Amino acid sequence: MAYTPNEITARMADFAVTTDPTMWPDAVRREALRSFFNVVGCAIGGARHGMVDIADKTLGAFAGAPQATLFGRGRKADVLHASLINGLASSIYSFDDTHETAVVHPSGPIATAALALTELRPVSGADMLAGFALGVEMTCRLCLGTTVPPADGSFAWSGTGITVGLGAAVAAGRMLRLDTQRMRVAMGLALSQASGFRAMHGTAAVAFMPAHAGQMGLRAALMAERGFTAGLSALEGHYGYLSVFCTQPNLDALAGGFGERWELLSNTFKPYPCGIVIHPIIDACLKLRADHAPDPERIASVSIQASPGAMKLCNNRNPKDEMQAHVSLHHWTALAFIRGTARIQDMDTETAVRDPALMAFQDKVNATLNPAIAADQTEVTIAMTDGTTHTCRIEHGIGSRLNPMSDTDLEQKFAGLAEPVVGAARSKELIARTWSIADTPDAGELSRAAA
Repeated sequence: MAYTPNEITARMADFAVTTDPTMWPDAVRREALRSFFNVVGCAIGGARHGMVDIADKTLGAFAGAPQATLFGRGRKADVLHASLINGLASSIYSFDDTHETAVVHPSGPIATAALALTELRPVSGADMLAGFALGVEMTCRLCLGTTVPPADGSFAWSGTGITVGLGAAVAAGRMLRLDTQRMRVAMGLALSQASGFRAMHGTAAVAFMPAHAGQMGLRAALMAERGFTAGLSALEGHYGYLSVFCTQPNLDALAGGFGERWELLSNTFKPYPCGIVIHPIIDACLKLRADHAPDPERIASVSIQASPGAMKLCNNRNPKDEMQAHVSLHHWTALAFIRGTARIQDMDTETAVRDPALMAFQDKVNATLNPAIAADQTEVTIAMTDGTTHTCRIEHGIGSRLNPMSDTDLEQKFAGLAEPVVGAARSKELIARTWSIADTPDAGELSRAAA
């Protein structure tokens, strides 16, 4: 499909401004709600993480007027600080959502920016959810159009870090009712600040990058509303975003079929708090444990046929702390066979990552790249000391697009995240409030209830 100069940014902005959510397919509205529901639980669950504490204590000293709620922290801060801290909380456990093809994590920074804005500029839940859905859609399209073949982009960039700021700007711009030109300005401001690279994986910086992007996307929309200027062709302009972040963009994936093709429908949710490319491996190991009850001490070796993504991102033996454990397939394989679990507490540095039994078992784990293995697939074989072997092949891991988590699964996940932070009664209330957000006259009520 051919596109004329200056059309890409304008095309995206015009759709974001003019589309009528009441005309969207029911499936799109439903999946937008599920994405929002999932990540609100993640944001509440991560609210009191030690790294969130550090960020809040450090940057909170410079925060402005108490305008928006800090989830699970019992106080308010200015909207930009609230967006940043809640966004960091949403991804700190690596439990947020993932677009299956682009492998971008869109919802956390967009939802937290939008929710912070609802306490400054009251809007209905339906309007907030529409802005959120558009932000997720634009983020997924941008990541597809710059990082997934036939697009040719550097794998070194953090796909989430360089794209989710656009989504937050679009969501906030829609809620602020920007016209097309000011939406283009907001997009340009956000895109000009895009950043993040994969060398930060295994550290808290990997969660801070999208949180920063969400905050600056919200900031961009607020500045555009007041008349701040930026280039109107930020994506396709000479020396623009597309020329910086990829050598060959896929323009159709980026800006084709608006209103007809919805990338939001390919968003998926994690059953385990770690890199999504590890998930089918966990599924296989847990099934082997359930089916054969192997004594871990009598397992001689674990052989994993792994996807390219799993090998690139998570082939990390012997992590040293919680953050490194997020992206270690060896750690999660050991957990599955020794503990039979894959939970947040299984990343604790002292009680899990440095558990001598888990550390020793990792020496038995060997992953091999198999280019034919898709991101939601794996094949795991265990060889026992007596010579017997058992193999499990996973075609579509739990939580993948073809094996999705149910609403009940998402509720159980939300409760498991929220209850340690706000208690069982408030968790139940927040589950109900979040599911009914589209019917709420004042979307800010949800944020205030999550204090």
